[in-house]
Amino acid sequence: MSRQQDLDVFVQVVKSGSFAKAAEELQLNPSAVSRRISHLEQRLGVQLLNRTTRRLSLTEVGERYFNRCLSILADIEEAEREARQYSQQPQGTLYVSCSTYFAYRFLLTKIPPFLEQYPQISLKLILTDDVVDLVTDGIDVAIRIGELADASLMTKKLISSRRIICAAPKYLDRYGIPKTPDDLTDHNCLSLNAQKTTLNQWRFRDASGQREIRVRGNFEVNSGQALYEAILAGGGIGRVIQVLSQRELTSGQLVHLLKEYEVDNQVGIYAVFPAQRYLLPKVQCFVEFLAKSFSQDMTSLSIPLA
Repeated sequence: MSRQQDLDVFVQVVKSGSFAKAAEELQLNPSAVSRRISHLEQRLGVQLLNRTTRRLSLTEVGERYFNRCLSILADIEEAEREARQYSQQPQGTLYVSCSTYFAYRFLLTKIPPFLEQYPQISLKLILTDDVVDLVTDGIDVAIRIGELADASLMTKKLISSRRIICAAPKYLDRYGIPKTPDDLTDHNCLSLNAQKTTLNQWRFRDASGQREIRVRGNFEVNSGQALYEAILAGGGIGRVIQVLSQRELTSGQLVHLLKEYEVDNQVGIYAVFPAQRYLLPKVQCFVEFLAKSFSQDMTSLSIPLA
């Protein structure tokens, strides 16, 4: 038996006033109950019960131990009741980590309807372009773009999109439109510096096959949102995720460049969360809400999901 079972047996013996009645309540053999109490006393090194042929009574230490057992068992029951509530109704504080770029482009508009649908959840959003440690930092869900390095985490792909090359019309009017990937060497190409890695190796395909071009420019930043704003402002040519820039592409604020030289630059956007045997309802409903909402957005933008 476990220690909790020891407590259950002891408390039931005291409440029942005899081993026989306690055994009946616990559906055990009376001799098994007697042995259990004896083993408990031996483990503790004290006598908990005074035994006579007519009745059982608590010793002084036994009474103190009994009262503590009642408190402990009540706490366990309350903890289990609270846990069962969480398994039935999404509630509690949900900690979400996301890049500023993705939050402003997609996520922030999703939060009010989510909280309206699940009023017992409060959401705390942490905006960072760094890859946080979910367990150490107490994050329930992180939104990540691109390859996932930590195989110990659970993931749910929300959407998939392409990385494309684009620029604002004001930049192209001033410096011209690149016709081939090699022309990029004569242009100001803006780069994202993420996790100490500069993403300035851009892949293309031409008659000679697939190759990479190392681009250069006068602006490098560690924020995807800042990079995007710089591209929109006409600062130079940049590489963006199509689904996150589709509205500006459609409106003409951005021009999609070098389409005929593109390779399969698909990138996944994932909800990532710590592996658990039982996924917390607040996490499950949030991930499912995002997946459904993003799917609807992709349909409205006429962009394939895969």
